[in-house]
Amino acid sequence: MRNVSVSIARESLFSLPGPRADAHRDSPATGRGAVELRDVSVRFGRPGREVVALGDVSLRFAAGEFVAVLGPSGCGKSTLLNVIAGFEHPTAGSILVDGAPVTRPGPDRPVVFQQHSLFPWMTALDNVTFGLRLAGSPTARQHARHYLGLVGLADVADRYPHQLSGGMQQRVGLARALAVEPSVLLMDEPFGALDAQTRILMQEQLLRLWERWRHTVVFVTHDIDEAIFLADRVVVLGLRPNTARGDFTVDLPRPRGREARASAAYQRLYDELFDRIREETLKTFGSGAAVAE
Repeated sequence: MRNVSVSIARESLFSLPGPRADAHRDSPATGRGAVELRDVSVRFGRPGREVVALGDVSLRFAAGEFVAVLGPSGCGKSTLLNVIAGFEHPTAGSILVDGAPVTRPGPDRPVVFQQHSLFPWMTALDNVTFGLRLAGSPTARQHARHYLGLVGLADVADRYPHQLSGGMQQRVGLARALAVEPSVLLMDEPFGALDAQTRILMQEQLLRLWERWRHTVVFVTHDIDEAIFLADRVVVLGLRPNTARGDFTVDLPRPRGREARASAAYQRLYDELFDRIREETLKTFGSGAAVAE
């Protein structure tokens, strides 16, 4: 997983807005957060020895949609997220959010990473408060407490990151992202390092929060089960070239609980996604037929 430098993370934090006057009222992000990628390509290296991280990707995510991005390692999932975040610039093409071109990181597109990016010298509350204070918000601390409470961490607000479990650290990161009331929430395998039970609980909590506000969510994962359980759509990226290979609608009712995983519709989609990703992954093994045998 590509690590984004602390300096870039700070750049996005330094431009965070203060909370709105109605910050404690649960107001949905309806109508905000439409994302469009137009013929986006990202290449690294010198001419003639370039590595194509993404090739001619065109996608549209509707405002309020929960989209999971799946694919084998090296297919450009994190790169896709990084260009939407503004951490990386496309070699060709453009990215638009609500019709405006993305040129740099911004508070409307916070990222929650697999490894928490909390400041270790700050308490949980101060981590959530940090960007809001820089913006001069007179109610930043109150605002941060509200969001820590929403993720169930009001009672550990004064603890430091090393005093929290992995799941708690990720919840602080989620609270920090939500506190700026973004239109788009970007998540790069945020639960990948958690144990199985904590991961399921975090998935359920994320869905409850998303159903409350309906931010647009772009969620990168390697886990087919996680993608189906969370998302409205699953986009599959492939290899050679690294581009979109499939776009699948998740036809499961919401709200979703454990019973969703037992449905026939879930199993059909799981099998279809598994076969598509296996087909792409076999490209890294040379002859797919030989491996299959």
